[in-house]
Amino acid sequence: MRSYLIPLVGALVLWACARPIAPEGGPKDTTPPQVVATKSTRNGALFFRERAIFLTFDEWITLQEVNSQVFVSPPLAHRPEITLKGRTVIVRFHEDEVLRPNTTYTIYFGSAVRDLHEGNAAQDLRFVFSTGDHIDSAAVAGIVVDAFNGDPLENIAVMLYDNLADSAILVERPYYLARTDKSGQFRIPNVRPGVYRCLAIEDADQNLRWRADVERLGFLDSFLVVRPADTLVSAPVLRVSAPAPVGRLMMRRVNQYGAVRLGYGRLPEALDVQVEPPTLRWMASRDQDTLVVWYDNPDSLTWNLIVGADTVPVRPLLKSAFLKQHRLFFGDERLSPPPSRRPNQPAPPVALPPPRTVSVRAGRPVLIPLNAPITAIDTALVVLLADSVPWRNFSLTIDPSTPLALRLDLPWERGRRYTLTMLPGALTDLWGATHADTLTRLFAPPSEKQVGTLALAMEKLTPGGAYVLRLLNGNTLEEERFFIAESTQRREVFVDLAPVVYSVQLIEDINRNGRWDGGNYFARRQPERVFFKKLESLRPNWEMEFSLSPSSEAPRRRE
Repeated sequence: MRSYLIPLVGALVLWACARPIAPEGGPKDTTPPQVVATKSTRNGALFFRERAIFLTFDEWITLQEVNSQVFVSPPLAHRPEITLKGRTVIVRFHEDEVLRPNTTYTIYFGSAVRDLHEGNAAQDLRFVFSTGDHIDSAAVAGIVVDAFNGDPLENIAVMLYDNLADSAILVERPYYLARTDKSGQFRIPNVRPGVYRCLAIEDADQNLRWRADVERLGFLDSFLVVRPADTLVSAPVLRVSAPAPVGRLMMRRVNQYGAVRLGYGRLPEALDVQVEPPTLRWMASRDQDTLVVWYDNPDSLTWNLIVGADTVPVRPLLKSAFLKQHRLFFGDERLSPPPSRRPNQPAPPVALPPPRTVSVRAGRPVLIPLNAPITAIDTALVVLLADSVPWRNFSLTIDPSTPLALRLDLPWERGRRYTLTMLPGALTDLWGATHADTLTRLFAPPSEKQVGTLALAMEKLTPGGAYVLRLLNGNTLEEERFFIAESTQRREVFVDLAPVVYSVQLIEDINRNGRWDGGNYFARRQPERVFFKKLESLRPNWEMEFSLSPSSEAPRRRE
């Protein structure tokens, strides 16, 4: 027994000694691993026929995120096997892989190869070889940005197709491929002369094909030509946008009486909504990518909601149980829950929050959100006071864009304080319920010393062109205007603005639908251009002039 134990212990000691471990002490290693050329497969080889590539490094390394970091251009039919043995990375081609003749291949390793101890990634690690008698030397470079905000996009697949058919991006892998860095820039080296279709695809599933229903895409208006004498071809800016919403139903909630909520990946602007039976009372509203269909079903019938090609059955629920819990109130406030009580003790009334004061702007209506769809207003039960004096020059209606809001119009006067009181029963919702509480809201037009005026002078507009001008307070839309340019210049004035920093956003509304639209690859329509400008801080009691001059260039990243 002893004669076997001693060699075993010795082997374990030797194995422990051979394991690479991080050294203790000393300065931190910041040098990335380097390929030892004399111990590796030759980079830049011609008439390449090998079935495996060996890259040996000058220190111990690890492989990380190989599937996402390592790719081959032109893409291979089969994913190569990439393994690590000691300090050597081994790339083995699949047994069924047939390399194209007279083609220059580039293997990009990204940040997959890192040193063992500090995780320093090998820099610009590529392996190039040719199955022919020369290495193609031209390069294609450019930048990829978000079409709406101009931000550079990282890890977007930029593809060159030698098959110029429109459908190639759906069914074929590209001939050349690169991925963008953090600054949105890309570079495709070793491109042979030819004519290519250049595209930028999000490629979330990494299958090197475009999924037209979900993946963002950017494309050029014309083919990209690489001539024999070219060394660097600069591609125009690729502006990436999401495909048009297809109305794919992702979520449905039907367990609450009075409301069906349908969630979509992206909610289309227009949806065909129907109910069966058609006599059912209903109305609809939108909440980002959710469609809310409000309904009243007092007879507890089973009914169907039909939205486009989707049919959603809705089982009958008790209206009486719903009305016991329902309380009509403002939509931007929460009622405080009642305090705890002893068993069999009646619940105390819910305490109403104090009336909210809302700042208003001269010449603009105020929207008052509610927590239920409104069908009627009894104006005889609505009172408006201006500094405690009854004020009759006003209009209170249901907002035409949503049944969940009221619209209050009146000529606001500075220095006055307005109080809107809706007495019990003033509002009736879809279910015939009214409010037992008195609903009160306060409005305070600011004085001239508290607000400023912003004047925007726009130049280099296209006469006859349609535009959408948006004034932003951070990420909040302050005001939106649509106009047709009568000349190359236009001036817009915004009054009664809080003294903060604003940004302006100008959209070239090509199809004149009042909103921004992304590109359409098969219709050869580029995303509508958007121009941003961050303005200086607006001063109170000042009128400040700013300018915006859209150029023929792609919108640059917003400040």
